Order: sequence, then structure tokens, then C-alpha cells
Amino acid sequence: MTNTKGLWAFIGALVVLLLVVTWSWYQSSGKLQSAAVVGGATISEAEYVNTLKQKFGKQVLKDMVDREVVFQAAKQQGISVDAKLVDQEIAQIRESYGSETDSEFQQALIQQAGTTVEALRQEITYQQLLQTLATQDIVIKDEDLLAYYNNHPERYARPMQIRLWEIVVASQEEAGQVISELKQGADFQALAKERSIDSLTAPNGGDMGWLSLNDTRLPDASKDIVENLGTKKNSDPVKRDDGNYVIYRIAERREAQQQSFDQVKEAIRRELAFAQVESLDDVLEKLRKSVGVTISGQMQH
Repeated sequence: MTNTKGLWAFIGALVVLLLVVTWSWYQSSGKLQSAAVVGGATISEAEYVNTLKQKFGKQVLKDMVDREVVFQAAKQQGISVDAKLVDQEIAQIRESYGSETDSEFQQALIQQAGTTVEALRQEITYQQLLQTLATQDIVIKDEDLLAYYNNHPERYARPMQIRLWEIVVASQEEAGQVISELKQGADFQALAKERSIDSLTAPNGGDMGWLSLNDTRLPDASKDIVENLGTKKNSDPVKRDDGNYVIYRIAERREAQQQSFDQVKEAIRRELAFAQVESLDDVLEKLRKSVGVTISGQMQH
């Protein structure tokens, strides 16, 4: 699986990177604008982005160079990434967001991580190419891969998951009114938008996304209720620790699944081999020398 820390570090740097690229475009087009006006003083785009470049420029440039080095070295050596493996990574991340459609996932990434599906795909491709380049001389026997799989079955098991909706109200009386309306045929999601006081889920019709029973979004007091709730059934009101009341509905259910050894064999190989890499900096330095990198004088200081 993709190095999660590296992935989100990339996403954080992406914002700075985009600002630097934007500044270059402004310079080439001559369209300089103000970034902010404070009283009678103006902070220009030039001042704003130059400050960003001074604080983060070297690290952003290093990241850009390393990424280009990896893509070029992989091309030189005829190394490519299986699109199916990238799709699997994207699917796992998409599942964690509880997004059903591509548009929902794209919107969630933009709002919560400031990135796009395409940028995410590029980052996963980069990391997989880097892992392959770093581990291409390391051999892991099939029997060792299978032993690791058999010794860590929990890592390749997906627990039962539910697509959960909720309506949160402030009192037991209001919860009873909601239950009454639901029994009379009211639409759950329409009621959630109208009556729920949860600012995160109400705009989406109470949709909490896909979650397991161990998900921290599900209060302990609710777990037994939800576990025994049938699909497309509404729960009785549950009092939360904050004094509010919540009514749940399970929209869909995914039964527990175990990934087969063949499905995860390559991921295990990459993980075990990558664990044997002593220094990723040394690997990147060798790749830089093989490709050839020149940094302009003003960025070296």
C-alpha cells in the first residue's frame, strides 16, 4: 500500500507548489494582482508568493526534482506501474471517504485535502515507481510472501461495513416526532436535511459514509444498536453523550471480506523489500546522478 505519510505530505506541499507555479504564470503573462488589501496597504501577489518561495521554495523544488528524476529513471529502465494497482489504491482511499460516485470523491478530495483525483493518481504512481526502483535488486521468496500473508490475516481482511445515515435532534420529544414522520412514510434524507442539527451530515441527507462498527465516528452507545439494525431500517432514538438524540438508518451493507494472497502478493513483496532499503536518500541521490540534475545558483542558497 502507498506510504500514507508521504502521500499526505505531498498533498500539503501541493498547495505551496501550485502557488509557486501560479506566480510563474503571472510573471510570464504580466498579470500581477494584489493578494490582499489591509487598510490602505496592499500586499501584492509578488510579495505573497516570493515569501512562500523563500520559506518553502527549496523543499518544493527538491520534491519536484525528485519526482521528475524518478519518472525519468523509470522510463530509462523500462519500469512502469500496473494501472490496476493504482486503481486499487484509489479505491481504498475513495472508500475511506465514503464516496459512491466519482464526482462525490472529487469534491471530497478538493474540500478536505485540497487536491484532485488526478494529482492523487500521479502521487501514487510516483511512490510505486520509487519503491520499484529502490527495491529492484532485492529478492523476496514466494514462500516468505505467503508466510507473511498467513501470519497477518487481519491486515488483509475488510470488516463488515455499513453506509449509515443519521438524524440528530436536540430532545427526546423531537426524536419521537421524527420517528412518527418516518413511520408515516417521510423520506429519511429529506428529514435529515430539514431537521438534523449535525452540520457535517445534514447537508448530505444525514449520510455518514461507509464505516465499520469500530469507526470512531460511531459512539460506543450506538454500536450495539447499529450492529443489530437491519438494512433499510430505522433505529429507535439513541441518546448521545452530548445530550442530543440520534436516529440511524442503514442504507447499504457490505459483508466482511478477506483478500486473497494473489490479490495482495505484489503489495506484500513491495512492502517487505522496501523495509530492507537502508536509505531512501541514497537511492534518490543515485537516481539524480544517473539522470543528471542541475540546480540554478539562486536556488542553492
